[in-house]
Amino acid sequence: MPLYKQELSGLDAGLYLRKSRMEEGLDTDEVLAKHQKTLLNYAKENGIHIIETYPEVVSGESLYARPQMLRLLQDIEEGRYDCVLCMDLDRLSRGRMKDQGIILDAFKDSETLIVTPEKVYNLSDEIDEEYAELKTFMSRREYKIINKRLRRGLQQTIEDGYYVANAPYGYKKVNIDRKPTLEICESEAKFVRMMFQLYAQGYGCVSIARHINALGAHPHRAAEFNRSTISRILHSPVYVGKIVWNQKKHIKKGVKGNDKNVVIYQPKEKWTIVDGRHPPIVDQELFDQVQAILDKRYIPSKNDGTVKSPLVGLVKCANCGMNMQRLVMKGEPYLLCNKPGCCASTKFSLVEDRVLEYLTRTLAELTLFPADTLASHDTSVLETTLDTVQKELASTQRQKSRLYELLELGEYDIPTFRERMEVVRNKETVLERKATDTLRAIQDAKAADPAALAEKIRYVLENYATSDAAQRNALLHSVIQVIFYHKEKKTKPTAFYLDFILSPN
Repeated sequence: MPLYKQELSGLDAGLYLRKSRMEEGLDTDEVLAKHQKTLLNYAKENGIHIIETYPEVVSGESLYARPQMLRLLQDIEEGRYDCVLCMDLDRLSRGRMKDQGIILDAFKDSETLIVTPEKVYNLSDEIDEEYAELKTFMSRREYKIINKRLRRGLQQTIEDGYYVANAPYGYKKVNIDRKPTLEICESEAKFVRMMFQLYAQGYGCVSIARHINALGAHPHRAAEFNRSTISRILHSPVYVGKIVWNQKKHIKKGVKGNDKNVVIYQPKEKWTIVDGRHPPIVDQELFDQVQAILDKRYIPSKNDGTVKSPLVGLVKCANCGMNMQRLVMKGEPYLLCNKPGCCASTKFSLVEDRVLEYLTRTLAELTLFPADTLASHDTSVLETTLDTVQKELASTQRQKSRLYELLELGEYDIPTFRERMEVVRNKETVLERKATDTLRAIQDAKAADPAALAEKIRYVLENYATSDAAQRNALLHSVIQVIFYHKEKKTKPTAFYLDFILSPN
């Protein structure tokens, strides 16, 4: 049955904020702040009690790319709300048919109302359910048509020589006749020319990164330059006035059986390369000279879905937390941190041997002293840590809601709001990762079984020598969660330290 305003009074609600397709080009924080103000006024007029706000800042169509929606679904399944307030139904269920079904079923099964300024949806009512399904169907059809037109328009814009991506280092975005292109940012372009000149003179990417960082240069989306960022700049035809498109192919999670998003680098013959409308930073002769050197020196990373390193995804730098990388230098594979100046590198074979030595030693200890080898099953300290982290996460949610309120009241201008919001979001990301790691540690500690772990390690050691890189990586992942690597500079080749966290399950 339809609900009237007086029937909404006293209901507990979650407030979900998300941009519409028509607002995709607008600033996310400003749009969400405007929507929040409208919905809070509606809630006040109708006596709805807002318990928590869920501001969706990502633009992914997939349900699993929308963290706030996943939180909201969990909360409504637990019966936390009588209703959810949003600007329109398609803000909740826009996307793939499968995702729409999951969302609408969650609201129906939990008997949670969907309240919009236009209409109240009670999915337990047959008429409302049919209306919601029709509305989401039309929304999905509209999305496909719009997406097709956008792709066609994007391809034409690129072929006309306009630049649609984020501005690369050395340039800034401008519009000519309402079309996006680039103009040279001289304060950055001088460093780009320096990179090409130094490489042509025989310097390597690591040396160039150190030199550029020492001169005070900063990339657009990182704290400092490293080997990878220098290499990408040296390879990019954009610096000689070209537009390059279709370098990478993205395969979404769940497609073709993938359990995560996969990026595959396309061969050059599949690239789209056209003359751009922007001016070059380096001349063609210097660019060609650098490409010739790169072709002789560089061993390209082939991201074709196959594993090349047995330690991939296992070893992290103890200083910065970044994944360590395997890199071949002068014919010898090394393990190094991608952050310049962080820690010293080590020959890959030495690290791999040390890992196997550790597993051999651990197996012996588990066999002789099984009761003393693993930590006690007491998880009280970990549970206290998890409780503290969860309270801090709740605090960050309150901080975000308060920031929106201060923006609406005019206490903060837009730049200040964005700066404060960025700090809170960064803190939230760190806390979410810590909560996940702590919960996993609790589960592992409770399930710890020395005999089972010993059997797994024995299997790894017996089969390691006859396995290929991918199989070795899978074997190591079966018994090791993470390895933290540390080595001081100017020390002996074997003077590195590894800290292991095992997988007892």
